[in-house]
Amino acid sequence: MIIILHPRSTKPKNRRFPLAALSLAAVLEGKEDYQIVDGNADPQPAETLDRIMRERGASLLAVSVMPGPQMAAAIPLCREFRPKYPDVPIVWGGYFPSLYPDAALNSPYVDFVVRGQGEETFFELIEALRGQRRIRDIRGVSFRDDFGLHVHNPDRPLRSPNDFPRLPYHRLPDAERYIARTFLGERTAVHQASIGCPFRCNFCGVVPIYQGRQRTEDPERTASVLQHLKRQFRIDAVQFYDNNFFLNESHTVELAERLVPLNLRWWSEGRIDSVLRYSDDTFRLLRLAGATMIFFGAESGSDWALKQMNK
Repeated sequence: MIIILHPRSTKPKNRRFPLAALSLAAVLEGKEDYQIVDGNADPQPAETLDRIMRERGASLLAVSVMPGPQMAAAIPLCREFRPKYPDVPIVWGGYFPSLYPDAALNSPYVDFVVRGQGEETFFELIEALRGQRRIRDIRGVSFRDDFGLHVHNPDRPLRSPNDFPRLPYHRLPDAERYIARTFLGERTAVHQASIGCPFRCNFCGVVPIYQGRQRTEDPERTASVLQHLKRQFRIDAVQFYDNNFFLNESHTVELAERLVPLNLRWWSEGRIDSVLRYSDDTFRLLRLAGATMIFFGAESGSDWALKQMNK
C-alpha cells in the first residue's frame, strides 16, 4: 500500500482539490493500492498515518512539498514517521525538492526526490523499489548512493496532461469539502489545464524546473473535465491554476467556445504581452465563456528593470 501525503499548506477555508496528490493517484488508479492523506482537510495527519500503518501498513510514503507553509508542515510529519517506520522509504516531490534536491536529500527522513513532472517518474520508482528496474535508469530521480553521495539522474522530458489519466476525485475522503464559496460562485472548484511555462523570467521558480517548456491539455479534455465536475459536484465556478493560461490565442478561442455552454465563471493568470495580441472578438468570446478575472504580473514599469528580469 502506498500513502500519498499532501501536508497542510493553507487554512481549511482556503483548501482546494490537492491536484499534485491527485495527479500521482491517477497513475496508480487500478494498478496499486493507495490512500491520500491531505493535511488541508485532515486536522491530525500524523494520527491518520499511524492508523494506516497499524491497520494496513505501507510500502512507500510519497510527500508533496512546496516551499513555505507546506514544507514547514512536511518536515515534522516525516521526522516523526521515520523512526517509527524506518523500513518505509520516503520520497519527496513538488516544487521544493525539484528546486533544491540536495537540501532535501541532506535530510535523514528523505530517501528519494522526484524532480519536475512526477507521474511517470514516481511509478517507475515504485517498480525499481520492487526490483523491476534500476533506480539509476529512472529519469527525474535524485537519491543517495551506497557511499552517501547525491546522485541526480537526467531530467525527464515534459509530457502533455493529455498523456495521463484523469484525476480520481472519488478517492478523496469527502470530496465535497474542496468545493468552496468564492466571489466567482457558490461552488468553486480548481483545475490546471497546462504544465510549465515557455518564458524564462529569472525570478520565477517555474523556470529551473521546466526549462522554458509548456504542455497544454486539449480544449476538448478541459471542457470534459469541467463538465464532469459540474455534474458530480454541481460546481458553478472554476479557478485555473495554470502558470500561463493565455499562451496561444487559437487554443484560447477553442477552449472558450467549449466553455460557453457550461455556464461557469472563472479566473486565470496571463502575461500582459501575450493577451495584448488578442483580438477584440476573442475578448468578447472570453467574457461570454465566463471569464471574470485575469491576473497579470506587473513586475515593473521600467523597461530596463524588465530586461534585467528577462521579462
